[in-house]
Amino acid sequence: MSAPILLLLLRLLSAALLLSFLGVIAWLIYRDLQATGQLLAQRSQTRGALRVVAPAGESLTPGQLIPLQPVTSIGRSPHNTIVLAAPYASAEHALITWRSGQWWLEDLGSRNGTLLNAIPVQANTVISIGDVITIGEAQFRLEG
Repeated sequence: MSAPILLLLLRLLSAALLLSFLGVIAWLIYRDLQATGQLLAQRSQTRGALRVVAPAGESLTPGQLIPLQPVTSIGRSPHNTIVLAAPYASAEHALITWRSGQWWLEDLGSRNGTLLNAIPVQANTVISIGDVITIGEAQFRLEG
C-alpha cells in the first residue's frame, strides 16, 4: 500500500471519528432537551384544586373547581388569583402555596381570620386533600 493511499485512509478514518463524536454530542443534547421538556411539563401541571362548597357572591358557584397555581392568593382585591365578593373577606385574605411537595395555607393578617376545618389558622399550616378552608361565608375543599 502506497503512502498517499494510506494517508487518504487515515484522513477518512479521522473524519468518520469526528463526525461520530459530533453525532453523539448532538444526540446527548437532544435527549437532555427532551428530559427538560418533560420535567417542565410535569411541574406546570396542576397539582390541586379548590372545590367551592359554599360560594360568597356571584362570582363563584357551588361545585365549581378552581385549579391552584403554585402561589394562589385569595381575597376581595381584583389582583388576587381567587376573587371573593364577600363583605367578610379582606382585600388580601389568605395565601395557598406549593412548597416541598405540600400545600401550605397562610392567613395574611385578615380581620375575620381564615378557618381550616373550622379551626382558626394562626401560622403557616400544611393542608391536605379533603380539608375545608373557610373565608368569611365562602368554603372551599382541597382536591387532588
